[in-house]
Amino acid sequence: MKSILVGITGNIGTGKTLLSDYFKKENGIPIYSSDQKCKILMNKSSIIRKNIIKYFGSKSYNGKKINKNFLSKIIFNDLNALNILCSIVHPWVELDFEKWRKNYNCPYIIKESAILFEYGNYKEFDFIIILTSFLEKILERIIKRDKLNKIEILNRLNNQTKINDIKKIKNIGNRIFIIENNSSIYQLKKFSIILHKKIIKTII
Repeated sequence: MKSILVGITGNIGTGKTLLSDYFKKENGIPIYSSDQKCKILMNKSSIIRKNIIKYFGSKSYNGKKINKNFLSKIIFNDLNALNILCSIVHPWVELDFEKWRKNYNCPYIIKESAILFEYGNYKEFDFIIILTSFLEKILERIIKRDKLNKIEILNRLNNQTKINDIKKIKNIGNRIFIIENNSSIYQLKKFSIILHKKIIKTII
């Protein structure tokens, strides 16, 4: 039987990875991190490297390693540049994910992705979990985690899908769960337990 597919998405600093970790630790659910795999593929795939250099120049890489600082300054200040990068890497991430999911035969699996809605991918999910958080909390988390300043973080947020835009999308119906304004580790752990029970109920 094919596993139910659950998506976790949200803007940077909203707790996607932490929530995913709770699903894995508390319930043993397999997690596929699209963002993490994206970084791996940009460093490992010669085809991706060739196309990134083609569009963004040789400074995009330090040898075979992606020049994250150089590329970030371009794509998070230019939505068109961000879309080009996604169009280069995203198809390869999707292929990798399809291979990955074949390794599991369990009630459900989770795919964590910051761009779950950008390419219409949401249609393939049985359930979608969206995280939001207060701007102050997002700034606090990202400044601590990534050492970015406030302007850099706001630029990234401006280039990401807004929750109100997601709410306008039709045909999602009751397949969507929104965790609004999460602000604590305890809260995310609690939601992982509640949502796990809800998802399992639909399968049994």
